[in-house]
Amino acid sequence: MRAIVVGAGLAGLAAADALAAGGFEVTVFEARDRVGGRVWSRTLDDGSVVELGGEFVLPPDDVVRRTARRLGLPLYEKGTLYGDREPRPPVAREELLAGIARIGGARDGTIRSALEGLGLSPPVLEAIAARVEVSTGYPAHEQPASVLASSGAGFGRFPSHGVAGGNQRLALAFARHLRVELSAPVERVAWSDDGVHVRANGAEHEAEACVIAVPAYVELVFDPPLPERKRRALAAVRYGHAAKLFLPLAEPAEPSAVLSVPGRFWAYTQRGPDGSALPVLSAFAGSPLGVESLTPEAVRELRPDLTFADAEPVRSEWPEGAYSVRLLESPLDDEALAEPVGPLAFAGEHTAGEWHALMEGALRSGERAARDLI
Repeated sequence: MRAIVVGAGLAGLAAADALAAGGFEVTVFEARDRVGGRVWSRTLDDGSVVELGGEFVLPPDDVVRRTARRLGLPLYEKGTLYGDREPRPPVAREELLAGIARIGGARDGTIRSALEGLGLSPPVLEAIAARVEVSTGYPAHEQPASVLASSGAGFGRFPSHGVAGGNQRLALAFARHLRVELSAPVERVAWSDDGVHVRANGAEHEAEACVIAVPAYVELVFDPPLPERKRRALAAVRYGHAAKLFLPLAEPAEPSAVLSVPGRFWAYTQRGPDGSALPVLSAFAGSPLGVESLTPEAVRELRPDLTFADAEPVRSEWPEGAYSVRLLESPLDDEALAEPVGPLAFAGEHTAGEWHALMEGALRSGERAARDLI
């Protein structure tokens, strides 16, 4: 049995890996000249490894941990408290923690209206709203209150981890045992009950099954067109706005996490795999306001406690959108996004239900898509 996978991000590679283990002869086509998709690691001149894309492995991320173990990739604790960011302007910690403790039952309306209904003081309300907007990449007044319960928006002093040497090593380890065609964009997917014909990089390829593992904003031509239910679900997916900025430091700094409430970004330091502090400040912005606010000057102003090196900052952006987001006006249709169509299965973090927007969701969706075909 032959299978084609469109997309060599974590979702597509996880699907290809599972299909190969299930006896399929698999070919992966990737439009970029690298594997990993929105997981992309870079080594700076000082040797520090930074994540231009997906970064934090959170406590619930069981599939990421299992996959890393299976591929022989050690995880390490970054020291950065992903769920505990010091807001600036400052907010009394006791008051902030009391406010966070009250948001668990907020489910109705928007995030903004739910927070307003809790009677929080304006500084606490804005600090919590900023924290969620940074993580989701979208304004709080456009998201349902239920998002407050998602793991990616979680609060608390839980540890965060990463793959030693960079999270992209997950993709590289998958690809090492797969047939992956890079710089090979897929132009057309013809499908029927008998199989698929995929046109990629100017050539035709035939298989019995196919996994579509690209973001919903990637326009593929399907022949015949996908069913209306599937087309509507894909067209309704919206993506959060996000950017990252990395500023080298004159000397290493112990782990920290500071949130710019008005700027809608946070700036953090962390440790490397050997446990030593890294000489780099990372900053992540979410929502259109945050992406616009994220400048080297703004980051330095937020962190006057650090000494910056005389080196060029590194910026990373996703113009098409960073990861999927649930909105009141355009909710994710989890069932329709995940269900297969004939010989086609669908993967990608946007198809991962409650795990959407996470590396965990990408891996889970790939494994699920492979099960659909097997």
